[in-house]
Order: sequence, then C-alpha cells, then structure tokens
Amino acid sequence: MLLNLCLLISCAFLVSLTFREWPVRPRLSEDVLRVVLAALIICLLMVYSTPFGAFRVDLRFVVVALVTLRYGVGVGALAFLPALALRFLEDHVAAGVAAANGLSVVLLTGLMRPHVVGARLNLRQVWLAPVPFLGLSLALLLTPQGRAVFPAVYLPGLSFSTLGLVLALGIFQSRLRLLSLAHQLRAEALSDPLTGLGNRRRFDNDLTALAAGHQLVLLDVDHFKAVNDLYGHAAGDRVLEQLGRLLREQDPAQLRAYRIGGEEFALLAGTGSEARTRALIEELRRRVPQVLVGYTGVTLSAGMSTRCPDDTPSALFQRADEALYLAKTNGRDRLVVSEAVTRPPVTPEAAADGGGPPVPLTPLQPRHSLWRALRTTIALLSERRTLRDEDWRELLHLAVAAVDGAEAGSLSIREGRTFRMCAAVGFAPELLGVRMDEAAQLRWYGRSREEWQAGAARILKSDELRRVYARADEVLWDAGPVFERAGRRSEIRADLCFPVVLGGEVIAHLNLDSFTSEDAFTWQSVELAGLFAQQLAALLHLQERWRELELLGQLHARLGADPQGRSAEEQLTETAIDLLHAAQATLLRYDPAGDQLVSVATEGTYRELGPVSLPRGQGLSWEALARGQVLRVANTGGDGRVYRRDRLAGDAMMAVPLLNGEQQPLGVLILTRDAARPFLPDDESLALLLASVATRMLERTAYMEGLRATLEAALTTLGVALETRDFETQGHTERVLRFAGRFGAALGLSGDRLTALRHGAVLHDIGKLGIPDTVLLKPGALTPEERQVVEGHAALGATLAARIPFLHPEAHGVIRSHHERWDGRGYPDGLRGEDIPLLARLFALCDVYDALVSTRPYKQAMPPEQALGILRAGRGTQFDPELTDLFERLWHAGAFR
Repeated sequence: MLLNLCLLISCAFLVSLTFREWPVRPRLSEDVLRVVLAALIICLLMVYSTPFGAFRVDLRFVVVALVTLRYGVGVGALAFLPALALRFLEDHVAAGVAAANGLSVVLLTGLMRPHVVGARLNLRQVWLAPVPFLGLSLALLLTPQGRAVFPAVYLPGLSFSTLGLVLALGIFQSRLRLLSLAHQLRAEALSDPLTGLGNRRRFDNDLTALAAGHQLVLLDVDHFKAVNDLYGHAAGDRVLEQLGRLLREQDPAQLRAYRIGGEEFALLAGTGSEARTRALIEELRRRVPQVLVGYTGVTLSAGMSTRCPDDTPSALFQRADEALYLAKTNGRDRLVVSEAVTRPPVTPEAAADGGGPPVPLTPLQPRHSLWRALRTTIALLSERRTLRDEDWRELLHLAVAAVDGAEAGSLSIREGRTFRMCAAVGFAPELLGVRMDEAAQLRWYGRSREEWQAGAARILKSDELRRVYARADEVLWDAGPVFERAGRRSEIRADLCFPVVLGGEVIAHLNLDSFTSEDAFTWQSVELAGLFAQQLAALLHLQERWRELELLGQLHARLGADPQGRSAEEQLTETAIDLLHAAQATLLRYDPAGDQLVSVATEGTYRELGPVSLPRGQGLSWEALARGQVLRVANTGGDGRVYRRDRLAGDAMMAVPLLNGEQQPLGVLILTRDAARPFLPDDESLALLLASVATRMLERTAYMEGLRATLEAALTTLGVALETRDFETQGHTERVLRFAGRFGAALGLSGDRLTALRHGAVLHDIGKLGIPDTVLLKPGALTPEERQVVEGHAALGATLAARIPFLHPEAHGVIRSHHERWDGRGYPDGLRGEDIPLLARLFALCDVYDALVSTRPYKQAMPPEQALGILRAGRGTQFDPELTDLFERLWHAGAFR
C-alpha cells in the first residue's frame, strides 16, 4: 500500500501541473486530458496493487473520487470503466466486486459533492474524507473468499484511501493556491495602488495588443494643481480615487481604464465604433462634476485616436497625445479626436472627382507629452531633492511618447568616472544599473570626441549600428552580453543619440530607438529630442549642486577617523576628483623641515608624475600659496610656471592653496584634466569650498598626530621608567619595541594595529610594579609561591592599563596575554592557539628572544643562534608555528640583530 500511496501522490502532483492559470476556466481539451490521465492512473495503481487471494487492494478508487468531485458522477464512472474492463478480463468475480466498489465510491462522492465547494476540503470538512470509501470492500461479503479477507482489508483500505484523498486534495489545493497568489501578485504589479486601475506597465502591454479599429483615449484632470494647492495633497489623492472609482464602473469589455501618470489616465476602447466611444467619453466628462462634489472647476480633457492597421503603438499614442494637448490649450473640458485635426479636408471639386490633393494644414501645436515633460521638469526642479531612477524613467517615457519614430529609449547618467543606465523603456529590466566608462560611451556614440562634447545629435541605422556595437563591445567587457540580451540589439533599426552636455562635459546619454524603420527619425525628431536633452541638462545641473553639497558634507563628517581606514590626504584627493570631475588630483603637503612641498597622495592614473618635491618659490603651487588664491591654467604646455609640464601633455590645471588661520602654508591641491575641458570660474568657486573643508581636515589631522605623538612619547617614557627597578634589564623596552615594529610590518599589519602593538610593547610589563623587589630582583631560582607572584603581573598589568586613557584597545590584549602559550599551558587565562590575540602571539616571540639574549639577575646572556634554537624548539607548543617560521626568516635577514 505504501508503494501505491507514493504513486498516487506523484501522479496527483503531475496532474496538478495541468492547471496553469487562475481563475481556472473550463476548457474541454484540458478537462478531457485530465480525465484520460485519471483513467491511466487508475490502471497504473491497479497494476501495482497489493494481492489478497483472488482480490487486490489499492488506491485506485481515490482517483475515482477525485474525478467525481471535480466533474460529477457520470465522468467519475467513465474514468473508472477502462480499469474495470481490464479487471473483467482477469477475473469475473473480482471484477464484480470492483464494479460494486466503484459504484459505491461514485455514488457516495456524488452525495458528498454539494457539501464540498470547488473540490476543496477545509479543516472543518476533513471528517467528510472517509465518506466516499465507506462502501469499499463490502461486496467481499458476498463471496466465501471475500468474507475470509474482509476483516484484514476493510479498515486498512478505508484508512489508506482516506489518507490518499486528503493528500491528493492538498496537492491540488496547493497548486491552485499558488496560481491564485501568482495571479494576485501579477495583478498588483500591474495595478495602480491609489486608484485600483491598471498602471503604466499594464497599459503598455495592452496598448501593443490593441486591435485595429479600436480607440485609445488619453485623459487629463484639469486644474488638478489648484486642488493640491488649495486643499492639500490628501484632497488631490481623494480626487484621483473618486475618478478611479468612476472609471472602474465602466464595462471592461468596452472601456479598460489605466492611470499612466500623476493625473493622467488612459482608456482602451473596444465599443465597435468611434461614435460609440465618443458618446461614452462625453458621458464620463459629464459625470465628473457630479462625482467630484466640493471640488469646483475640476473637469476632464480628452484626446482620442483610432488605431489603423499599420499603426505602431507609439504612433497611435502620439496622435492621441496631440489631440489631448489641443483639448488642453483650447479651453480644457473637451474631447478632441485626432483624426478631426490631422486628416486634411477635401475640397468640393476633389470630392466630386473622388479624390484630389490634400489642402495644407496649419502645423500642429507642441504635443501634450512635451508639455507634461516641461511641467514634470519644473516640479522636479522645485522639489529640492536627489532625483530617483523612477523620476528619470518618467521623463524618458514622455520623451519616447513625444519624439516621432521613437518606440523605446534609454538614459545613462554620469556618476563619477562611469555612466550608469538609470532608465530604460521598451527594454528588459536587466539593462538597469549597467555601467559604461567614457571610452565605451564615446565608441557607442560613433563620432568624434569634439562632436560628442559639443552635444551634437547623431542618428545610426542598421548597418552602422552593427559596426558601432562591435567597436563598443571591445571595451564593454562583461556588459557586452547584457546589452545583447536585454538591449534588443538585433531588433533596433535606427538609434537617435543625444549627448547631454553641461560645462563642456558629457553628463548623460539620451538614446531613442526604433524597431520598425531605418528612417523613423527626422529633423523634427532631433528637434524634440533636443528639448528633452535641455530639460535633462537643467535637472542634472541641479543634481550636480546637490551632489557637491553631499560630497562636501561627507568630507566634513569625516574630519575624524574614516570608517574605511583611509588617511585624510587620500579622502581629500578622492573627493576632489569626484567633486570637480578631474582626471587626477595630487596633494602636496608643506614640509617645514625642508621648507618644501612634498607629494603625499595622488588619486587617478591620468599621468605618471612620480614623487614631487618643490622647494620654496618653484612652480605654480608656490605662486598659488604666495597669492593666496586659486590659479587656473588652460594649457600647461605653454606655461613655464608648471612643474614637469613635459609629462602633462598640455592638460588643464588648477592649483588650490591650503592655508591655515595664520595664512601659513599647509599644502596645495593640484587638479588636472584634459585640455578640452578647462577649469571654469564655477570650478574655482567650488574648489574654494573644498579648500575650506580640507584646511580644517588637515589642521585637525596635524593636531591629532601631535596628540598621538605625545601619547606615544609618554607611554614610552613610562615603559622605560619601569626598567629603572632592574638595572640589568635596561634597554629591553626599546629593543622589543623595535623588534615588534619590524615583525608587525613584515606581517603586513595596518598602521592602526602597529600603533596598538607599540602601545602594548612599551607597557607589557607594567604589572611588575606590583611585584616586591625581593622577588623581582632575586638572583636565584624562584619558589613556587614566588613564581605565582611573578605570573600575576600580566593580569595586574591589564588592570592598570585599563585606567590609562587613549590607550589603543588592542594593546590590552598584548599586556594581558603575552605570556599565553600555543598549547594552552600559559598564563593568566590558559588561552590556546588562535584564541590568543594575534598581537600578543607576535610580541611573545620578540619578548622571549630579547630575554634570552639579555643578561638578567638569574642568568647570563645567551648567544643569538642558541636563542633562535630555543624559539624553534617551542614552535607549536609555546609559540604560534607560522609566526615562529616568519620570525626565523626575519632573523636570518638581520631584522633582530
């Protein structure tokens, strides 16, 4: 029976996969497939049944019950007939028992069916699960052989059949629940949460499938901004909710409604005629004031267009868009049909002849999409916030809708030294976030750098695009396959690219694409795309100001320690490159000892200048310090003040002096970039702000370095003072400090951990202050009690060190644990292996080595070679084996002599 149960569960799962959508709709082909599969499963379960004499026990009647629950008594009996026929060929008596069993299951399930909604059993209905099988095996009582096996068959058969039905129904219900949840998630992903209507994504999908002869209607709420201004945004949301409710009341078979923007809606109409659609829209417009009681003046403007057989979705949208704009600019609260304003009138003579040339029309006014884009741009400019990818996508959507021939588009924006794809319309989401460097963007542009930096538009067609793809892929690396998959390269017939330029630098790329025609883009397309490029430039200019404030704020916030461990100089040069879009930044610090400027940090690899040392009075840097102002050079090749100008290849340069409050030099920040983008007065103003923050940072850094130097000197003095109790150990602190520093540097420790090591080294024996002189200076062997006193100095030292302010936290581990052993037999805590702090393991080797090669009250100095042998003998027992090996290599290199 267990095999039968496993087969039943597996088959139930496979049949459940035939349900592929929610809600489940009756389809004859699918229903027939499921019944046929059920009949086959019944036969399969019968083949692998458990024999009881001439009879078989299996779970085939569970399948009969399932089919009956789903499709009714007749279909349930029909599904059982093939298995009954096979059984009849084997044994007439057994076939009669099977027929009786099947009939009882079908009838009892039929009686239960009205009480089980949708073939589902909830927890309160589980008690019904045994009902279909109550009559199973009762027919056995009619034969002598059956009566013999009945007691052993009935209850197990009833139990396993009930269990099989519950499990199978659970599988089907889980599948249907999964389909229901997936349907719900898809609906939410395609729905506007405020109005409950379809969102822009659903609209784009449905517009593509709109049949010829059906209509697209674009709606815009008139005076909506006044509602927000007078009553607040909550009132505006209520207006949109009520409009959404009004649109949802329409028959979806005739009008499907969507919210595609802030107060913009769209309808896809399948009424059968343009006149019928127009009547429905006029009725909607009439009802708006009745629905929006209390919001005087709120009306609807509408633009309508009918899809022609050869229309692309973008062409249809553009016509409706134009009609909506005409409705808005001609008094609002009206419906304009695009054909009424775009089809040329026919003269009476031409009508009599049945044709004739069209009468020229006055050019249409600017599209509603462009007007909405301008309004969106103004709104974003006024919000004073960092724009998100959703904002850029909204503008890109409007650009695709407004520009003739555009069916898709993408927008990539410069972030530091790369361009990031922040919006894409008509392409897979995988494209978002992809980064390209400047070289890749220039190759994709396909023209000269001069044209690119001038913001000249360019149009490429199929063959030219293939060549540009190949050239760009050479520098795209991993991003190339992403563009191939998600960028629909093979489908694009024409591409219009607009570099967005600000201050002589390309800051974004606007790409518009056509999938249907190589001649999709005209001079009007370029003109409209240029308007969008101007709006993008205005928004990005504002974003640049916000970014500058953020960078300066971040630099100011890092006046203390940097979380990434970078020095103040490194932070400053990195920020300078990002803030001023420089190719390279070098910080020269003033060295009072040599009265010169010395390079301490360089960011960027634009030019290899090597270490720089400038004596007083030499170079542009000293002139900037002397004059106390930022100096700009458009081309370094012809300026004799520039240091190493032969290596700069005629770059643009800016020297930013850094002076303290007494006008004494702290340093100079040198910025360079390509001469095609010289530094401008705006850059100079921004550099002055950076210099103000940088001066504070460098002054604070110098102050903190002075504090650290004073602290280390005080600690070293304290460590040396500890040696005065034992004249024969004098110099020990200085030596172990030197040994530990070399050891730590060879191990690659960071500067911060080397500081901790120095602090711990100079104070490692501070606990010996608590050891009596009679024990500390005893020349002979120590008694067990005296040794216990000596071993207490590590824990006592940690207690004393805890009271010293500004001591590095890791130094405490050196003081407490430098007498621990790798095998766990050390003191004071008996730590083992890597549980011992790394710095304590490192220092222990230095401390023991110096103790061995030094004279102590209880011993003479040992030869260095013999001391090294003792360390080697303690490898893996007293000392860390890897550190011992490194110590030995350094010893042979002369580091500890």
